[in-house]
Amino acid sequence: MQDDLGNGLIWWSTGRATVGLVVRDGVVVEAPPYARRWAQGRDAGEIYRDGDRRAGVTVAWIPADESVTAP
Repeated sequence: MQDDLGNGLIWWSTGRATVGLVVRDGVVVEAPPYARRWAQGRDAGEIYRDGDRRAGVTVAWIPADESVTAP
């Protein structure tokens, strides 16, 4: 289980869809339209734990590369 979800991406995959949820400071700040309603603005740790407990859902945490800076 992932505890330190600061900045990065949650990869959430089911049999129906796979999405990437952009996380900044522990909060989902960007999500595709398919997931925006239930994910955006929520605590990233909560979303990760929810996916980790559900049957048929695969989640992975991809930390941000701190050496890359956004414009």
